[in-house]
Amino acid sequence: MSSESVTMDADIEVVRRRETPLTDCLRPLLASMKLFGLYFVRQTEAADIIPGRKWRRCNAWMIYGMFVVALLWINVVRIFSIFTPEDKFGLDILTKTMTVIWVIQCAISQTAFYASSHRGTLQDVFMRKKLSDDCARYVRRMAIVYTTVTWLIIVVSSAFYMYGLFFTEGFMNIMLTPLDIHVPIENPLVPSIFMYLLTFYLVAAHIFPQAMTFLLAMAFRQQFTRLTKALECRLDSQGGRVEDVEFESIRHEHKKISVTLGNIDGCLMFSNAAAFCGQLACFIILLYKIIFFHVLISDALDITIFVFWMVLVTLGLIFTTAGGIIINESVSALD
Repeated sequence: MSSESVTMDADIEVVRRRETPLTDCLRPLLASMKLFGLYFVRQTEAADIIPGRKWRRCNAWMIYGMFVVALLWINVVRIFSIFTPEDKFGLDILTKTMTVIWVIQCAISQTAFYASSHRGTLQDVFMRKKLSDDCARYVRRMAIVYTTVTWLIIVVSSAFYMYGLFFTEGFMNIMLTPLDIHVPIENPLVPSIFMYLLTFYLVAAHIFPQAMTFLLAMAFRQQFTRLTKALECRLDSQGGRVEDVEFESIRHEHKKISVTLGNIDGCLMFSNAAAFCGQLACFIILLYKIIFFHVLISDALDITIFVFWMVLVTLGLIFTTAGGIIINESVSALD
């Protein structure tokens, strides 16, 4: 066997070889999502009734995730009371509409990730998918970066909510609806504390699913890029020709990655759709407010919060769209 053949066989083995489960590389992000009920693992056990079939057992994290999902959907029902018969079209009703859209988006994303964790489909994909050393290092670094950024956004958001709820004279009391709007209260401290705690789950349901989706898109692009480079290497070393065995090996690996990607997309498509549609609607409303109501946005706090939401929604749209484009280009590169 020639040295060239040995080198090509080694290259094929590098393409095939996977060592680290994807779930290990995503550990920082998954641990953070677990705190907010966005991800959990249900252990499996063999059933006595149907031999060979596995049933997933309930645990405390699953019950916690179910509680958070129920809480966010109850919040969706509650937030519709933000509107009153006296409302007229203007800055206030646009802000209320954007709030309702955002709350619904968060509830859908939370539900999508809970359903994926409940069925175990996401966990099964993460455990079955093995990454090579260089790809695993890349995903680990990105997971740490994304986790840090998402926590930073949560901290900044919580600071805005804390100031608006506790240190202003009713600036964000509409978030306490139906209290204060339909049911007057003298001291909103306790409801404000509850609402402040709820905002952590809302912001987490908004930002963590998008961070996870984009990170997975980047991870799969890395794998597709490795396959493309492996094919190019073989074409260069063999004068533009590839042996049937080598081509079939690359094609099979491409198919495996595409199937895994399809399984993940099936788990998260509702979350991605909600993120794109919700943020697009919020972005349009924000633009409308800038064009037609900019003279009414004069308070320093109003401007700061407005800029923050504009940046957050714009970045969310960019990352959601970019993730889809990256995956589409990567998949079609070897087709």
